[in-house]
Amino acid sequence: MSIDPIAVWANMKLKIWPERYWMLELGDVSAADAASVFVECDGRYSCLIRDQAGVSAIVEEIAFERLKSEVPVRGYFGPFRVVSTDGDLPFDVIGFLRPVLELLNNEGIKAGPQCGAVFDHLFIYERDVERANTLIEGFISKARDQ
Repeated sequence: MSIDPIAVWANMKLKIWPERYWMLELGDVSAADAASVFVECDGRYSCLIRDQAGVSAIVEEIAFERLKSEVPVRGYFGPFRVVSTDGDLPFDVIGFLRPVLELLNNEGIKAGPQCGAVFDHLFIYERDVERANTLIEGFISKARDQ
């Protein structure tokens, strides 16, 4: 039996991480070199991705400054704030982020999803985070009324 994503949203809370975050394109730099800054990110959101373009990282501002001095940064985007789910999120729920991404995108807000094993995360430009939070909280409220 499938899990209703709206029912999951109805019981969801949000966490907005207080730090400013940056997405970095590190190219072919070694993931081990990039991962060294994750020690500095202890207690903060961070993400390291290796794909066909090389290595990308999402790190808070202090780690971004450190990375720029230690490895070649080909490009970067930000500043972002990270908005995370903060409630029971079954891993097998299908289509959970879709309605929220559609809501934000329809309002002209870029929201980059990143899924963890326990929580989902959206990195949103800092300039849009308050409006995004209001929209998502309104979505959660409507989900509770259904």
